[in-house]
Amino acid sequence: MSSAPHVALEASLESGLARLGLETFRPGQRQAIETLLEAGRLLLVAPTGGGKSLVYQLPACLLPGTTLVVSPLIALMDGQVAALDARGIAATYLAGTLDAAENRRRMRSIADGECKLVYVAPERLATPAFRALLRDLSCPLIAIDEAHCISEWGHDFRPEYMQIGALLAELPKARVLACTATATPIVRDEIIARLALPNDTPQLLRGFARPNLSLRTLDVDQAKERARAVDAALAEALGSPHEADARGTA
Repeated sequence: MSSAPHVALEASLESGLARLGLETFRPGQRQAIETLLEAGRLLLVAPTGGGKSLVYQLPACLLPGTTLVVSPLIALMDGQVAALDARGIAATYLAGTLDAAENRRRMRSIADGECKLVYVAPERLATPAFRALLRDLSCPLIAIDEAHCISEWGHDFRPEYMQIGALLAELPKARVLACTATATPIVRDEIIARLALPNDTPQLLRGFARPNLSLRTLDVDQAKERARAVDAALAEALGSPHEADARGTA
């Protein structure tokens, strides 16, 4: 990459970051975004809470058209759409929890090109109306969240994820991001194969460790000793009942 395009990309990333209300990148985020924009394909494995959503939200702000995010988590869709709307970034989601009239209203909004990001569950990809909508949509990026669900070796296999490969074949110009918090080498290979991505698709592995979590083990011989250890761990994490009572009456 020559210096001029690199400088332009750096400026775009910084402006996109500011638009999302952030000041700095977390470890690995900038590298992931630059790789996705330059290579057009990326498999990202990063811990929960590690900021994977920025890797598709920021490019969605920079790229023309409507980015599609496939996720099995309605709570995630609802939370991210609300946060994006609060920043003035038009986003929506489609879900079975919405009534038919609301889903139709949102479909019209998507068809009119009013949304920068659209979140859907994998089951939505099977509906003829949505597939017809996608064919007429300018879609520069498709992000597959919880991508381990595509693998029979993953811990939450969902057969609906098998339809995503066919969707990508219908939108060959779209960039593709597959992201998950955990995936063994076997699962990563299966994700690449089932999405029909090139074998040389970049893979960025940030691990699954979370700095705010720790694991400890303790050998105990008696039930009373175990109970004391559990109480002590809860008190360390949550505080004692007396402290909770004091906070409640303060």
